[in-house]
Amino acid sequence: MTPDLDILERLRTDPGKLTIGELMQDRERALHEIMKLRANIERLRTPRKPDVSVPAPREKQNGFRPGTLIRLGEVCEVIGVCRTTIYRWMAEGTFPTAVRVSKHAVRWRVDEVEQWKNSL
Repeated sequence: MTPDLDILERLRTDPGKLTIGELMQDRERALHEIMKLRANIERLRTPRKPDVSVPAPREKQNGFRPGTLIRLGEVCEVIGVCRTTIYRWMAEGTFPTAVRVSKHAVRWRVDEVEQWKNSL
């Protein structure tokens, strides 16, 4: 069997010019080719389903996951103001309250900061 001939060309060859072994090989090749074509047709007929995989936890546009506690520097980046302004707003009672995480550290809930920012 000549490998560079297409299976259709091999099947068009006069069977009297081929040995039984060559005819059996051609038949086997034709069978595999037909199976591949049927699989492709079935794949094209079947409507594509949208990807319904479970997405990773969505991050907000600021890059933080919902519920994250963020530092003052990060709050300043999210809001776009300096530390002094944040402290002034806190003193006025117009900014979300901080959560004390240790004796010398406070954090803000990113959800509350985002909600406050969006309410402006």
